[in-house]
Amino acid sequence: MNSLFRRLYHEQEGQVLTLVAASLIVLLGMAGLSIDIGYVLHAQRELQASTDAAASAGGSAMGDGNNASPTTVAEQYSGDSAVGGVYNIHPDLNITGVTVNYACVSGSPASTFNMPPCLTYTTSPGPGCASGCNAIQVIETATVPTFFAKLFGVKSLNISATASASANGGAAPPYHIVLILDSTPSMQQAGAIDTGCIASNPSLSLTPIQCAEQGVQTLLSYLSPCLTTSGNCVASGTPGVVTNAVDQVALMTFPGLCSDTATGVTSCPLTATTLTNTTANPTYAPNEYACPPPGPPVTQYNNNPEYLILPFQSDYRSSNTASTVNYSSNLVKAVGATTDGNCSGIHAVNQSGTFYAGAIDAAQAYLTANSTQNVQNIMVLLSDGDASDTSSMGGTVGGPNGVYPAKAECQQAVTEANIAKAAGTLIYSISYGSKLTGCSTTGDTLTPCQTMEQISSSPTGGPYFFSVPSGTSTVCAGAVPITELYQVFTTIAGDLTSSRLIPNTVF
Repeated sequence: MNSLFRRLYHEQEGQVLTLVAASLIVLLGMAGLSIDIGYVLHAQRELQASTDAAASAGGSAMGDGNNASPTTVAEQYSGDSAVGGVYNIHPDLNITGVTVNYACVSGSPASTFNMPPCLTYTTSPGPGCASGCNAIQVIETATVPTFFAKLFGVKSLNISATASASANGGAAPPYHIVLILDSTPSMQQAGAIDTGCIASNPSLSLTPIQCAEQGVQTLLSYLSPCLTTSGNCVASGTPGVVTNAVDQVALMTFPGLCSDTATGVTSCPLTATTLTNTTANPTYAPNEYACPPPGPPVTQYNNNPEYLILPFQSDYRSSNTASTVNYSSNLVKAVGATTDGNCSGIHAVNQSGTFYAGAIDAAQAYLTANSTQNVQNIMVLLSDGDASDTSSMGGTVGGPNGVYPAKAECQQAVTEANIAKAAGTLIYSISYGSKLTGCSTTGDTLTPCQTMEQISSSPTGGPYFFSVPSGTSTVCAGAVPITELYQVFTTIAGDLTSSRLIPNTVF
């Protein structure tokens, strides 16, 4: 009997079954845990993708003229149907919350990531934007059900994702920009004051042309004159041009100037001369940025005029990170920004009325002649009213259309703009003091407001059409709801760049 017990006690057969059973439990547990971990990682990727999309979409809506709330747009792309999400919805992802915040990124981070200006809004889009913002951050949370972990009482896990994006203002293509400023007599009216044209001192009494120049100065403060990585902008030897240029800006004005004034006189021959709107004439162009300016040699619209004051310039700031404009730049002088009190910039002239079809035609001719691959052509037109100058029309004014008759002048401008847009040019139209009635020449059926809206790029009523009151004028229907001129140019600067994701640590 004792030997039997001893034999059974020392018997090893069957122990493998016990080990196998124990091992299977461990292996199944590890497999179950792997499934849970894999599912959580999959859900985390889905949540991060939704959060990235929400931040990018919200950033794209910032600086878009307040046509859409950035918060609403971000929520639409969040994947959370509870807050109105209609995109990026994952049936297996239970999103429990979406938080949208805003910030104004400035200083070194703003320069490093090429952030756009911090814009203020008619209605603040959310926390952090009461005083202006240029970045959005979206935080999403979700719960993920478990499988094997349920055996241990863990039925679900909480996950979160964060994404930050710039407003329309991260990476952007280089731009060729032609500014067209109305300098007809009405732009000099002392009583037509835009009190919102200068943010820092809205009480200054400035004429419409001075306010327009202040707006251009604002735009130049935000564009990229040269590559950020190269430090300072490097002069090329050609006045106004740098070797590492990015955004280049040319300046045109109307009424047009003499296309050939060898002696610099302020009157022009009555016979048409060769159109040179693809090359600025140095004989008379300095008249608009000299200190003091002696006055431009204006000619009639039917005398084949020159509209180009300055060809593409890229020295308007000394570097991409410079906070102020370069006061020695001819372009900066031409828009009245200088430390020299004798420099007043472009000023309105008491000759000719308003007709901008020829200027639009000339601007597109210049953009076409200087077109560069992978560079976006931009036209910014600012005018205060009705195209109805019948006294100097009817002759050849240059361009592919040749003759502009003294009728339907507003429609002629729309036709020229459509030609430019068909060629790929984006047109920003700023209706500055336009009236709701006018365009009174024979054959015109448009109002000045309608004309300026149809000149702008599509979608009409979108980010390309602005209406700013001046004096007693009203605001055009369908325009971006921004009625301060400096803010219009700040908004354009923001719109000329693209929203992109930025590190969360920058926010």
